[in-house]
Amino acid sequence: MLWDIKETRKEIVDHLASELCISKLIASLLIQRGICDTESAQAYLNPTLKDLTDPYDVSNLRDGAEKLSHAIDNKASIFIFGDYDVDGVTSIVQLLSLLRFYGLNPSYCVPQRLKEGYGLTRQAIDRAFSDAMPELMIVVDCGTNSKASIDYLKSLGVEIIVIDHHQLTESYPDNCILINPHVNDSSNELSAWYNLSASGLVFKFIHGLIKYRREINDRQAYDFRLSQIIDLAGMGVIADLVPLHGENRLIGWYALKHLSSNKRLGIRSLMEVSQSVEAKNITSSDISFRIGPRINASGRLSDASLPIELLLSEDSEFALKAAQSLESINLERKAIERKIFQLAEERIQNEAPNTLGYVLYDETWHPGVVGIVASRISRKFNRPSLVLGRDKGLIKGSGRSVQGIDLIQILSQCDDSLEHWGGHPMAVGLSFEEENLNAFIRSFNNAIQKLYPEGIVEKKLEIDAWLDLESIDQDLFSDLFRLQPFGQKNSEPIFGIQSVFINAPINTFSKVHKKFFVSKSGQGENKMQVISWNSGELPKVNQTVDLAIRLESYTWNNQNNIRLILVDWKESI
Repeated sequence: MLWDIKETRKEIVDHLASELCISKLIASLLIQRGICDTESAQAYLNPTLKDLTDPYDVSNLRDGAEKLSHAIDNKASIFIFGDYDVDGVTSIVQLLSLLRFYGLNPSYCVPQRLKEGYGLTRQAIDRAFSDAMPELMIVVDCGTNSKASIDYLKSLGVEIIVIDHHQLTESYPDNCILINPHVNDSSNELSAWYNLSASGLVFKFIHGLIKYRREINDRQAYDFRLSQIIDLAGMGVIADLVPLHGENRLIGWYALKHLSSNKRLGIRSLMEVSQSVEAKNITSSDISFRIGPRINASGRLSDASLPIELLLSEDSEFALKAAQSLESINLERKAIERKIFQLAEERIQNEAPNTLGYVLYDETWHPGVVGIVASRISRKFNRPSLVLGRDKGLIKGSGRSVQGIDLIQILSQCDDSLEHWGGHPMAVGLSFEEENLNAFIRSFNNAIQKLYPEGIVEKKLEIDAWLDLESIDQDLFSDLFRLQPFGQKNSEPIFGIQSVFINAPINTFSKVHKKFFVSKSGQGENKMQVISWNSGELPKVNQTVDLAIRLESYTWNNQNNIRLILVDWKESI
């Protein structure tokens, strides 16, 4: 992999560092993110909820707020339906929290992935309404491409609000209030709220509802604080593949601040079972690799109602048991994922090592886990990857992309072969008849070649800055924490460290991960721990190498320490 060292102009770095009294490293990282003036940098480093834009700027949001407000006043029966991933789960919990605040007892449902598939299906609706028919249904993180199901709901006399961020791939659902900037607000692409995840849009919707309730002199509305739900909104924002700038970053930043205070019992329990209970500051990595996977695992293999109840719970005994159950499900998910990944990797190397994209299918592969495998495949091989299993006669699966390749554009060229599909440029879900597999593969390959005739750019590793090993400490990590949350469009900084060597044997843990210590030549006492997740080839003991790393804080024996997370390495010149 090529290493590309980012450069910044020294005079701009010096000026920004001096004006803001920050380190030159942080000034350089801000400039690399396009933040070059003092005012923008101040806003970036010290965000405030006052920077949230008017929620009514989002098309149909005020109409939706008025409809829900009317339902609250009339004590109407309300049903909430949402997706089973972190973005959907946290969207549901926000709405349940709000409506319970107003004394209502709404019902909710997530689709059972293996029985009902993805999204707002007729089968999921019939199960949801088996006890009683609601007057109002709020659909979150799905529904944009569910016009037939929405028409069915309207025929039952149910009013519908859809809050979603997926792109429209089917007919417009005109029988509901649709709040989706990607469908209704294409002219506002530069707005701070345009790329909000579903949980971010739900947060904005609740902001709009509270604003409306205050406009009509509801005194109770003044007792509801957005800070009560911002941790939930930010978890969904960080876990989903959305750009972390604008209001996504603002919400995510505040979420980490609130999560680090450990006020929500369910989060404390999840951190405890993931052996991170002593972490002083919850980071975006904790959301992406500890909390998020445990929430997602339940929806992938079982029923996503368990994490919903966990996030709502104020019962410490239930919270710990629920978190332990999610931990067990997640361990099962890891084992299934590991096996599928190994088989998929072998198939690529044996059958299609040089194609521009991968469509990998096996009827035995678990549809609930293939999205994670697709993500690992796309990262390892730098190719858009679709990983598919079989469920009830249909081929179903997920796709993940790489930088510069839009899966929505590609799949729109394959529509004739697909039964159902949707998502956003970096992540999609799809299903189709088994008899269409070969036709779909041809369409997929043709679409990539047509849309990207120059091929996929060789993967480059961008090194944000060089660090000296001895400069890495808690102060540096605290400085970097101010740039959180990291993710799409706000990548976690990757640093280069030159001329270090391993002076002790490399240890394996959890079967696939490696741990070792490095030091500079002649400084054997100043060792620093390095972790290599899902390890490939590693340096040899006493070999002098350059490392590309991320920084991570961890707690051991009640002491906070910094370790290096290995991204890549090469022999020193």
